[in-house]
Amino acid sequence: MLDELNRINHIVGELLLLAKPQHVKFSITWVQKLLQDVISLLGTEASLYNVQIKSAFPKEELFIECEPNQLKQLFINIIKNAIEASINGGKVTISLKKEQENRILIMIKDNGCGISQERLQRIGEPFYSSKEKGTGLGLTVSFKIVQSHGGTIRFESEKNVGTTVFIELPMEQQQMAGSHPQ
Repeated sequence: MLDELNRINHIVGELLLLAKPQHVKFSITWVQKLLQDVISLLGTEASLYNVQIKSAFPKEELFIECEPNQLKQLFINIIKNAIEASINGGKVTISLKKEQENRILIMIKDNGCGISQERLQRIGEPFYSSKEKGTGLGLTVSFKIVQSHGGTIRFESEKNVGTTVFIELPMEQQQMAGSHPQ
């Protein structure tokens, strides 16, 4: 019962994240450090699944204007999915590079079970999940975070080969509509 209550609590938390108009407070954040913190945080989970996390970051320190806790949440959601989808002894690779026009690209690649084309089209829909106990809210929240940062997220996947998630974010924020409470 306690497990189910915790699960309900978690779902309600995710629903509130989606529903509540949030005042996003942007600050200048060192991307490599933020990603490194998330990788450290998920190290234990990766070990449990016997999955290695590899990272390839540029030497140049990259800073972006963002809401750091939301970006952490985004990376946790995506990397956790990659770990869980990976095969025993698999590998999750996280790379980061600077694109033109002051944008950065984060790629999270796994060699897991992959996602069918049909599922790919519905990815990010609330309550659509391939996990036994999944709510589908993790990716819905992730899509919303990317959107509130003026970025893009896309998935490329092949069954039994793996999935790559491409997250592109601007390094500086334009004053965007919707980033202030009404």
